[in-house]
Amino acid sequence: MKSSMIRPVIVFLALFFTVAGPRAEDAPMFSTAVGTQTIGVRYTFTSDSALVETAKGIQELGSDTLKIAIGPNYTENYKFPKNPAIKSVLDLVKTYPDYGQVLDMPFRNIMLWVYPFADRMSGFNIGEIPVEEADAIYREMHEFAAHLLKTYSGSGKSFFIGNWEGDWHMLKLNYNYELDPTPETIRGAIQWFNLRQKAIADAIRDVPHRDVRLYYYVELNHVRKSIESGRPTIVNTVLPYIKTDFVSWSSYDVTTKAAMQGGEEGKRKVWEALDYIEKHLPPSDIKGKRVFIGEYGFHLEQVEGPATQSEYSRRIMRWSLQWGCPFVLYWELYCNEINEAGKHRGYWLIDKAGEKQPAWHLHRDFLDQANRFVAEFTTKHGRRPTQLEYNRAADAWLQPKP
Repeated sequence: MKSSMIRPVIVFLALFFTVAGPRAEDAPMFSTAVGTQTIGVRYTFTSDSALVETAKGIQELGSDTLKIAIGPNYTENYKFPKNPAIKSVLDLVKTYPDYGQVLDMPFRNIMLWVYPFADRMSGFNIGEIPVEEADAIYREMHEFAAHLLKTYSGSGKSFFIGNWEGDWHMLKLNYNYELDPTPETIRGAIQWFNLRQKAIADAIRDVPHRDVRLYYYVELNHVRKSIESGRPTIVNTVLPYIKTDFVSWSSYDVTTKAAMQGGEEGKRKVWEALDYIEKHLPPSDIKGKRVFIGEYGFHLEQVEGPATQSEYSRRIMRWSLQWGCPFVLYWELYCNEINEAGKHRGYWLIDKAGEKQPAWHLHRDFLDQANRFVAEFTTKHGRRPTQLEYNRAADAWLQPKP
């Protein structure tokens, strides 16, 4: 479907939504960029909850960024008991103080997949969100965003509220990469993304706060087929017609083969995709690069072993930092996927026996250098480096070893 077919409706819808952005008096967002995430935890080793244990694991790694999920799948994600009294995202956070515990940890950036309990995904399933459902989603998102701004005012933290791989939502969770979304689903997706953005923008407007930043991001995951054939995906039929601060690319459709290929051609493919996403970004007052790698990774069924897994990760980290990504997040700390034989596929930094893999040591070594650099730079210049200054310096830490 050509994007021109839906342009009039899209432009009309987009007129009603405002941009969520940082307050002028706040310092710009900064990240040491390289990190990981914890969602769908399958195994643990301590008496802490799955959420707290893995957040501590990410802190031990040296990352300044935590990425978790907050929504109805809390039992699947972190093994919390199902509680029918929980009716909203804020209810969940208040019912299980583990969420507050990890949000309070000294992470500079906290990235959240947020899914309201009121959301029946009607925008994707029927192409339109009924008024009652839309109002409930808005209230729940606004309430949670307001909670973050009130609770963490003065903390210096940056929160990023977004979604998991949106192109699968566009296909109604039919995991067939060769399918295309319908025009109705595209219209519903635009409404869904704009509704969530408006709730966050309104919370920023409504809630007095200082030295805390709240950003909205959209995650997409089908880029290659739009580049190659112009087929409809979020990047070319939704992204230009919504408002968002950042875009997360769950990047397996390009980065897996590119890393295996290596060299300048592998890098070119990753940069081509990042450039393509950036070309479709809506305007924003945020300076610098606004596209980041929300997911990449290599499970052990597709690589020759842990050392190769680490080498491929190094390539993606380096190419992404060279391009300017503010985040490059590996999937993930503990493996969440089990194959048909009942074995873990090996998407991990720490395996099911608790052994830290070569990719863990790659991240730890990088972040040790990163944190030393930031501390020394801040002492010398009286400020943190800009993201561009940092990324340029970090490139040297990822040079291939002779």
